[in-house]
Amino acid sequence: MKKQLLKVIALTAVLFASGQVFAQRYMQEIFSSYTKSANMEYDTNRSLNLLYGQVPGQQPIFTASLKCDVYQPTGDTAAKRPTVILVHTGSYLPGIINKQTTGSKDDSTIVEMCKRLAKRGFVAVAVDYRLGWNASSTIPDTATGDLLRATFRAMQDVRNCVRYLRNNAATYKIDTAKFIVGGQGTGGYVALALGTVDKRSEIESLAKFQRSDFSPMVNVDVMGDWNGLGGVPFYNYGGETNLSGKIHMIFNYGGALGDSSWLQSNSLPVVSMQCVSDPFAPIAIGNVVVPTTGVTVISNASGAKTTIPKANALGVNNKINSGNYPDPISARAITIASGVKNLYPFYTSYPAESAPWEWWDHTVMNGITSVNYNGIPLPASGHTADSLSMLTNPYMSAARAKSYIDTILGFVVPRIVTQFDLLPPPPDTLKVFGLAFPPNNYSAVVSNDSTKLDTITWQASATDFPSLGAITYTWLLTTATGNFSSPLLTMNSSTNMSVFKENIIYSLLVANNVPQGQTLNAKWTVKAKIGSSVKWSKDTFNIALTRGGNAGVNEVNLNTAVSVYPNPAQSVITVSSTQNVLINSVQIIDITGRTLITEIGLNNNSYQLENHHLNAGIYFINVSVKDGGNIIKKIVVE
Repeated sequence: MKKQLLKVIALTAVLFASGQVFAQRYMQEIFSSYTKSANMEYDTNRSLNLLYGQVPGQQPIFTASLKCDVYQPTGDTAAKRPTVILVHTGSYLPGIINKQTTGSKDDSTIVEMCKRLAKRGFVAVAVDYRLGWNASSTIPDTATGDLLRATFRAMQDVRNCVRYLRNNAATYKIDTAKFIVGGQGTGGYVALALGTVDKRSEIESLAKFQRSDFSPMVNVDVMGDWNGLGGVPFYNYGGETNLSGKIHMIFNYGGALGDSSWLQSNSLPVVSMQCVSDPFAPIAIGNVVVPTTGVTVISNASGAKTTIPKANALGVNNKINSGNYPDPISARAITIASGVKNLYPFYTSYPAESAPWEWWDHTVMNGITSVNYNGIPLPASGHTADSLSMLTNPYMSAARAKSYIDTILGFVVPRIVTQFDLLPPPPDTLKVFGLAFPPNNYSAVVSNDSTKLDTITWQASATDFPSLGAITYTWLLTTATGNFSSPLLTMNSSTNMSVFKENIIYSLLVANNVPQGQTLNAKWTVKAKIGSSVKWSKDTFNIALTRGGNAGVNEVNLNTAVSVYPNPAQSVITVSSTQNVLINSVQIIDITGRTLITEIGLNNNSYQLENHHLNAGIYFINVSVKDGGNIIKKIVVE
């Protein structure tokens, strides 16, 4: 396969979990212009030839060049951007030939949507796909099989377009973890299939997608799979296996889901908009009708009123549904959709309207008498296409269509933003947290020991915006009467714990002229940070730090003199000391700072604790000796 590789309403903005409001990228147009890379060949593949049997010398299958247009915001400095791929309508036939005014990536609605999305800060891609099927057939098996295979080829093409974009992500500044596919009309069928089909059985084993002899209408061994891979080369050039065609979200305005069984808990997040009066696609469960013949080609397809409630119930849309949408478009949607989230049913003023977001120029359309197909001009009546399209869009105008596009973007973009955490967090995004160990009003004798480790712990904070990265912490120590803007000591940590050598604190006491045997009354706290958001602990704990002496027990390295074993412990914990160091008291403290056990007046060289009542986890054992001094040991209980 040949690849050309290249290195509504303007919402002020909405946010969600906090209800805060932001005016910024994605939620509105912040760029004044866009840059369009037109007719980029993303793939070549085998396609049905509509000229076969009509023009002498034509073969039934030919190699088609597949193109896309890439729209980017002009002047954007972002290194990576989410990408919205739009799939056009047209009944899998070229425009005008299909007796419609639409049928390519150059359709007015597709172009307008791409322009607006680019100005909001997205990369927008208008994609063409392989066309061709026997739209004039009145034989159900033939019509259904042809249409199903056309949809399948279009799915493969969109996957291969994603591969092209992923391969050129640096050129187009694409975030390859954020591909969204939106489909208009016929493209809606493609988008919904892309987001749901992931098993061979879903294509080949459903009775309605089998011929009368029970053979599958789509044979994966022949056509390749739903990812565009494999197949017989005469019918399909398999996609590049080293490039992923994965997408991450879908939406549709028009179209329907081929079968409700495709939608399962692992399907992609989905948002749907559809006219309730669409004569060709059902709004709930119903038949799909071909505009050119009126023949039913798919029975019991699932429209938006069936698909979206099921997606919500399966948990497919949990992330989208975590958002709060106080905008007027969402408020209107909830009302007219009877409380169903992610569904916007359009109730239009005409009883058989299918696509009020489309428009075209009457004069230009009526002047068309031929269409170029595969290098050959074919007779085609723009007048007929104009007349037939007006039957289901009688009030068509550019202004009216653009107002519907306002609604489409105003509804789907906030949900894309929620799904991918695209809005910056509010200033107070971090959750409240407290201090743990050592507890408030704790006293410690500090020795000049470079081998003894001291441990400070606090509760972990949290955020609703994990895309910002990891939370970092800073532990701060200052005098009891001081402030933390000028701390005596700070230490950074990537976890809710700080471990350091005790002689660091000893040196601090010396530097602050604390005499041997005297105490510095201090206090400590912790601040958390993620992105630009900072939150201080809700607590400030006092601590008395006594500088150890130079005689008697203080000359003894308590880290060596006192032992706690076994570690990890299972049944019994033993605290022991050398003969010249008597244990006075033992405290067992959990990682949250709670004192669980206190034993005083021991006056012994050994203490044993049966730990059967301690849960598995990390604990601190604070050992005080008779002649002054203490040490904290960490132990793991299994």
